Amino acid sequence: MKKLTLVLSFLTLLCATSVMAQNNPSLFGNNSKHIRAGIGLNSYGIPIEVSYDQGFKQNLFGVNKLNLGLGGYLGYYGHNEKIGYLVDEGDYGYKYSHIVLGVRGLFHYPLIPKIDTYAGIMLGYNIASARYYGAGIDPGNAAAGGLAFGGVVGARYQFNSKWGIYAEAGYSISYLSFGLVYSL
Repeated sequence: MKKLTLVLSFLTLLCATSVMAQNNPSLFGNNSKHIRAGIGLNSYGIPIEVSYDQGFKQNLFGVNKLNLGLGGYLGYYGHNEKIGYLVDEGDYGYKYSHIVLGVRGLFHYPLIPKIDTYAGIMLGYNIASARYYGAGIDPGNAAAGGLAFGGVVGARYQFNSKWGIYAEAGYSISYLSFGLVYSL
């Protein structure tokens, strides 16, 4: 939990800069800075995620309105797997947790008026652990980690210059996610 708090604090400090207001908050450009917080769906449960996206390059490859955004990503989910039940001692099994920390590159292009549409990739690291719970002989705990990568397509709709909503499909820590966007 200390790692998660440290990473969230780092992302907050990174994002805490002033930015010039955009004329059209749905368009994404060099002055764009967005923090997303949401929930998702995957095979094991409901993960939570936080991401940051900042405009990096406008009119990429000479294509008008094709803009590159770069940022960070943090996702978490955990789930229990019940293996069995002992009459006098209760159930037993494993508790799993995954923390994915990564960077994302998103290509923004306004396919729909007033909606920021984008597609991109993520590269990161998955910190995974398994812990035994319950009765019986504890076979031990395990921790692992490994390269995490994924792709995403998404859309962002701004209610005003500061707040909006987003939806994404693909894979990072979830197959489908949605939540709130705060524009800096």
